[in-house]
Amino acid sequence: MAIYKVAELYLEFTPKYEHLKEYAEKYLYTGEYDPDDVINLDVPQGFFEKKQKENPYLSVAMCEYIWMGAIFALKLLERKGFVIHASAVAYEGYAYLFSADSGTGKSTHTGFWQEVFGADKAVILNDDKPAVREIDGRFCASGTMFSGKSPLSDDITVPVKALCFIHRSEQNEIKRLSVGEALPLLFEQTLRPRRSEKILELTEILDGFLRSVPVYSLGVTYSPDSARFAYEALQRSYS
Repeated sequence: MAIYKVAELYLEFTPKYEHLKEYAEKYLYTGEYDPDDVINLDVPQGFFEKKQKENPYLSVAMCEYIWMGAIFALKLLERKGFVIHASAVAYEGYAYLFSADSGTGKSTHTGFWQEVFGADKAVILNDDKPAVREIDGRFCASGTMFSGKSPLSDDITVPVKALCFIHRSEQNEIKRLSVGEALPLLFEQTLRPRRSEKILELTEILDGFLRSVPVYSLGVTYSPDSARFAYEALQRSYS
């Protein structure tokens, strides 16, 4: 099986269908690694074909992509990490996460970051499902090959500067959230396990994240000015 590097971990599996093969290619790893950092994502033969029969509106290739992403999210919990539904942009060595329900305009907002600051400097780390994991005492965001309907992702791992729950507003505005306010919002935007003990494990990881990383409610007008506003407001919060 092939080895792919994601979130400073090594995923061992072999994509069978073209969709996942294409998205995973940039994460292919051929260097040395510690076997203790390997996560095996192998599944029984015929697993994705069975899922396709249960979900005939999906292609078997899409079933592989979706369920492999879910398996990765579950395995990531064992390494003190989680997958968040967000568009993540890496800029000046930090990740900024913009999370909300689908169709809210997360990708539009991070696209404005690229327009304002330059696509070579503001890089889309992952447009839908970045991985977040504590690495060397800091919560970091990483690109993954599981990026929803968008191919936008990059093999980058950087510390998280801030998480914003984004919504449309008549004016740009920002408010910092308490841990208690942020936890249910974050919980709703993660890939959640079914087993109760795993849910408790996820909740503990999310609580640790929220006590380390500032979280905001961000209202934006969806214009280039909203990107400038968000960046400047988040910098002021650290001054």
